[in-house]
Amino acid sequence: MASSSASAKFLQLYESLPADAQHALIESSLAPLLDVVSKDKSNRTLASAARMHKKYAAMPSLNLKAKKLEIASLLDELARDHKRSYVKEKSRKEELLAEVIESVIDWLNDIWRVVYEYGTNFSMAHACLLYAAQAVEQIGNARVGCKCSFMNMYISVKIRRSSGKVVKSFHFTGAHNLERVMLWIWRDLFVVMLADGTKRQKLAIPDMLDDIRAEFGWNALERLLYGGQKPDDDDDDFDFDDDIDYDDDYSEDYTDTDGNSDCTACSDAQCLCGFHASHWSSKFNNVRTSLRDLVRTSLISLFATIPSPILFASIGDISEADGTDEDDLCEELLPTLMRIATYSPENFVTALHIYSINSLLASHSHLLRPRDAPAHQLATIILATQPSYQLNALRIVEKELLDTVHAIRAAVRNAFCHIDVQANQTELTEIMALRLEALGRRGRIDRWVGAVVSPTSDTAHPMALAALMIGLPLPPGMEGAMDDADPLGYIDMDIQDPDLDDLREEFRPNLKARLDGWIEAGRTIKGGMSVLLKVYAVIVEMMPFLGAPDIVDEMTGRWVPPRSSFRSTD
Repeated sequence: MASSSASAKFLQLYESLPADAQHALIESSLAPLLDVVSKDKSNRTLASAARMHKKYAAMPSLNLKAKKLEIASLLDELARDHKRSYVKEKSRKEELLAEVIESVIDWLNDIWRVVYEYGTNFSMAHACLLYAAQAVEQIGNARVGCKCSFMNMYISVKIRRSSGKVVKSFHFTGAHNLERVMLWIWRDLFVVMLADGTKRQKLAIPDMLDDIRAEFGWNALERLLYGGQKPDDDDDDFDFDDDIDYDDDYSEDYTDTDGNSDCTACSDAQCLCGFHASHWSSKFNNVRTSLRDLVRTSLISLFATIPSPILFASIGDISEADGTDEDDLCEELLPTLMRIATYSPENFVTALHIYSINSLLASHSHLLRPRDAPAHQLATIILATQPSYQLNALRIVEKELLDTVHAIRAAVRNAFCHIDVQANQTELTEIMALRLEALGRRGRIDRWVGAVVSPTSDTAHPMALAALMIGLPLPPGMEGAMDDADPLGYIDMDIQDPDLDDLREEFRPNLKARLDGWIEAGRTIKGGMSVLLKVYAVIVEMMPFLGAPDIVDEMTGRWVPPRSSFRSTD
């Protein structure tokens, strides 16, 4: 008993040591013991070490440093070829791209064999997968002309055992889709660690999941559970198949594909949901739930920092596999969301998407921005379904409608800057007093619109645009040249990028959708029609020309909006 206790304590201490310290301990303290113990024990220890040496003798070498040098040299050659192509008018770009991608694919197969067949070097394999992802990104971003070859090259990946038998086949268009192969390998890495790894190795899994999240984004963790792609993902450029010739050693494996089933609760070992892999033995299959729990825990910890409705839905999909319904999940996450809801506008909007809470709307509605109107409208509609909060919901609809109307009026005044001049207001009153078919009405409308419309500025001078782009002050005499320019029009990036939401709200506010949303909310809520009529009366008082369709049509036809403005004509 004392010996067993001593060995357990030693193993605990050994696991807590850094790798270098572990080697030092073996060399200085353990190896010399073989010279002092009995010959029989010494021989058994040496035989055990020889068996392990034989087992790992054929294991592929994951030389990360050598692979980095290889990829760097191929990228350098790709850059040199691009420069030479200007003179020679001949390029080896596609050949070099194919070579570097093929190198990455072969390496991925070696990584899988190390972790799945040999069950070792997990940390090194994880680091190699991270570098493989970075290498593919470097290849795609290499300054060698357009990315058409990279994005459209056909790639076939076959994961093979050491015997040469195929375990998995991937066929897709675009080298950027190699990410899915890596996630599939990562899933196998984690199930092997959970099934056969030491306690220290298992404790490293959450940090590895964080690394994957930092490299690919949090949604990659959910896709990892499905082997790289969710069953409901629609991607015509990607196909992956199980093409397996089983070894006799894996006769207990069941036949499966990586997820085309609607199965939710994965209690049955033969379930065809995407959380399984067809080449797994029952030992690996049994730990899939542990991996799912680790991913769920990682996503919940992220939700406590950066909540979002999409992240909540992802956690819900994973929880559903365990039989946890949405109500239970809401109850679990409500304390966290209530604690962080008022930290930022993004958090507050997420809280309204998931829970329509009257106390939040009453005390922190100032956190909502105009672009948050859809979430605010939905929360208000849900709030109105409770009779005790219906009056409060109607107040919210009225307030938001009036705010939207004031924003629209400000935009109209920007396009028709003389509309509030007393003489023009008097003329408008007289025009509206005329019958639609009255003689002279058409001409008076033309003259009135011409009198109130804002003068247009000159087109932006090229020198002014160049100064804007490089951050220099505008040349003398061009200070007003960029007044009507739309900065979003000069940005070479995806205009739908969520990071540009603030700029879009400033330069291209979607007031029409905002107004229509609140009108629809008013129609949905009981008693909302009276609020809409009240607001309509205010609108006609603020902008009386809206009561005359022919005046509105003339203003619409006469107005040439600056690029930075929204479509008020809508």
